[in-house]
Amino acid sequence: MILDHLLDKYESSKHLNAPGTSNRRVMLCVDKRNRDFPEYDYETASVRDAYNAAAIALENSGLVSLEWAPNKKVISVISLNLDRVVTAYAAAGRTHPKEKAEKVIELLETGLDGELPQWISLWKSGIVESAKTGFRIPGYCRDDLEFFRNLINAFAKYSDLKGEPITERGFSIRCFHDSKKFEREISDEFLRIARQNDPDLSSLCEEQEHPLGKKDQLAYLGIYARPELIELSGKCTVITSSGLIPLSPLYPYGFALPGTVTEQIKGIELGDVNKILFIENKTNYDEYLTSEMAQNELVIYHGGFLSPQKRRFLSNLLGGVSESVPIYFWADIDLGGFKMFMSLKNLFPRLFPMRMSSKDVEKYRRFGLVRKSEYFDRLKALLNDDEYAVFKDSIREILKFGVTIEQEVFLSEYNL
Repeated sequence: MILDHLLDKYESSKHLNAPGTSNRRVMLCVDKRNRDFPEYDYETASVRDAYNAAAIALENSGLVSLEWAPNKKVISVISLNLDRVVTAYAAAGRTHPKEKAEKVIELLETGLDGELPQWISLWKSGIVESAKTGFRIPGYCRDDLEFFRNLINAFAKYSDLKGEPITERGFSIRCFHDSKKFEREISDEFLRIARQNDPDLSSLCEEQEHPLGKKDQLAYLGIYARPELIELSGKCTVITSSGLIPLSPLYPYGFALPGTVTEQIKGIELGDVNKILFIENKTNYDEYLTSEMAQNELVIYHGGFLSPQKRRFLSNLLGGVSESVPIYFWADIDLGGFKMFMSLKNLFPRLFPMRMSSKDVEKYRRFGLVRKSEYFDRLKALLNDDEYAVFKDSIREILKFGVTIEQEVFLSEYNL
């Protein structure tokens, strides 16, 4: 116990992370509060004598130096002899942080040696850098490396997918020959690392009024509880490797494609479509189809994020759109809606916002959603970002009235 306390202090000191830069001793001080060494109950003779004997034995071994309180049989200071640190670790049955760090680096370099998604590569390089420069490793590596090995295995198998979607249980079987092990033991840390290193996922989790749940976060990464449905409506034809899927007979009610079929889609024949509209909110999408949709429109349910499957589908769609066809996006008039617009604009540079203007903010301000001041500070920062120039007037109106506008207020018009 004495050595454990001393080695804990050593591992948090500069003597480990920056040798030769500190003259401070690594020591346990015994005083009235006795915070360094609470087990040393020196007022109880049997306890005091037992610890005294152990401390003297360590001193005789050259591992520590002792200082005693005047005229008492009470230790006042126990100092670790820094030139005997390696021996102290062996005596305590502990592994030196340098040795642990080297093992962590070895596992990463051998387990993740191929082409990696950027967020996994960033995580790997961060762990390696910390391990090399300060022997700092994740907490779950300190006592047992089994979890770390399983996590690396999951990252390796995920990287091997090359963006192809997979069910969560299928992924777990691929990794561990156990359909529930990933969900039960690995997925929480898997997602924490993804959120920390993937700015787009992090933004989706932070900016949404209702942040993405665990299942949606996994779906964003291409790991599904069940195949995603891609919903759209319009008088067009989906071209697959097996044949044609005409959507016109389902106008205006729409059609849902399983996300797993996206790899079979070769293109989309748009016919007479002269407008494409993405709608973020499902209720607004359903209502728009039956109450507003025009004959020559293609309307696509966007949802709160673009999964890998949906991105693949939209890339196929992009190939069939002529420059004369305008493309619109309709979402909440708020930070999340603006950011989703910019994400979609990366795929469709000619994208325009619909019903997200400053006039819409003014019209529906009575039914707006009140936000905290920190939220408006983040919106205000976008006024200095030229990328968001299309929304600057809307942002100014939001700041003026102190509310954001949700899509649902457009449904009934509230008798305006």
